[in-house]
Amino acid sequence: MSTYAARQPNFVLIMADDLGYSDVGYQGSDVPTPNIDSIAAGGVRITDGYVTCPVCAPSRAGMLTGRYQQSFGFWDNTGPYRLNKDVEPGVPTDLAIISERLKELGYTTGLFGKTHDGTAEAMMPFNRWDDYYGFNNGASNFLGDMNRKHNPIFRNKTIDSNFYEDRGINKNTVIKKGVIQRDSENYLTDQLGDHAARFISENKDRPFLCYVPFNAIHGPFQATKETFAKYADQPDHKRALVMAMLDSMDANIGKVLKALKDNQLMHDTIIIFLSDNGGHEASPNDPLRGKKGTFWEGGLRVPFCIQWEGKLAPGSIYTKPIISLDIMPTMIEAAGGTVKADWKLDGVNILPYISGRNLEAPHEVLYWVWGPRKAIRMGDYKAVSMNNGKNFELYNLAQDISESTDLSRQHPEKLENMTQQHAKWESTLMPQQWGWNSKLGTKDPNFGKPEPYHDPKYRIK
Repeated sequence: MSTYAARQPNFVLIMADDLGYSDVGYQGSDVPTPNIDSIAAGGVRITDGYVTCPVCAPSRAGMLTGRYQQSFGFWDNTGPYRLNKDVEPGVPTDLAIISERLKELGYTTGLFGKTHDGTAEAMMPFNRWDDYYGFNNGASNFLGDMNRKHNPIFRNKTIDSNFYEDRGINKNTVIKKGVIQRDSENYLTDQLGDHAARFISENKDRPFLCYVPFNAIHGPFQATKETFAKYADQPDHKRALVMAMLDSMDANIGKVLKALKDNQLMHDTIIIFLSDNGGHEASPNDPLRGKKGTFWEGGLRVPFCIQWEGKLAPGSIYTKPIISLDIMPTMIEAAGGTVKADWKLDGVNILPYISGRNLEAPHEVLYWVWGPRKAIRMGDYKAVSMNNGKNFELYNLAQDISESTDLSRQHPEKLENMTQQHAKWESTLMPQQWGWNSKLGTKDPNFGKPEPYHDPKYRIK
């Protein structure tokens, strides 16, 4: 049994897609986000919360495994190129993800939203989670019926999409300039919120993990005409669409929180909210430099908050660095489990730190590498390279959160120590197994084409 609670706590893990650092109300958003804000206000707001990559698939792979994803070859989004023809992109089935670890501890697990970590049937969410509604791709239309055949919406092992293409419906009659004109009752963000709330109510009498990886506010930028009308006066049309998308996501986070409250589960549930990476081009990251895809703070530092009613002091602010790798071991130990050394986890249980019982830093050092980009944070200092380590810049994030003043010439010895530490870590990683770089060698001719399980008549094992 957990050392933190009289019963095993439930877990609600909410992940936004491409949400900017200042895209939430409690960090200055121009869109009201009362439900996200309530998680921060009711628990711990983490100012220096990081993810492991500034794009979605590697970031998610790190979080779900508790390991730097490069340690098992997951350096990039799944792409057409392979190290060799036998490589199967994705989180390997012999590497347990968070749902599988918690199932061993008696948890029921549900995933409602986006996954992007391999197309092999054995890796699909319907084989690694107990309850699933969503899609497995980098993006989806916000009406799933607009998607192509290789990107359906699944309800467990059944395809839930009723494609407009099959019904002879022209998509131009469905959506105009990103504003959805019909079928708004099928808006995907609403569907995800409804399924997550249903799952909570159905499993209220047993410990559960409810993972809600929204595809909002990732492109394509699409909003219902009803919600878009609230932001139609915004002069930047793209931003207006994103504002409406964010509004819808916050409302659906409200549905999830309401399901917890209606079932008297708030006291027994750890709620975690974060983004998979920094904001995109239509999303504010102030005061951070850079955006999604960069190794500036705007690509790697994300909105991050944790609530556990009665266990974590409401309104707390935690300023030491933590990373999404910490979510897995935190949940395992809160559930009464033990993290084993042979799991080789890179995260730590952060509950003793954010509750104030351990005043040390959870991590002495954090690492990043992706393509030609490298970064390392040690204490308040961050070294970053955009040219494969040919040269690094150095910043003191405590004094310069916007990374505006390069200190590499003032502190050459510190920088040398940090870059050597990064090189030592990088030497332990598995070589990149797949991605979009043609230099990897082998090209998969079937990349992006339908899998057998995309056929509605296919009997999934």
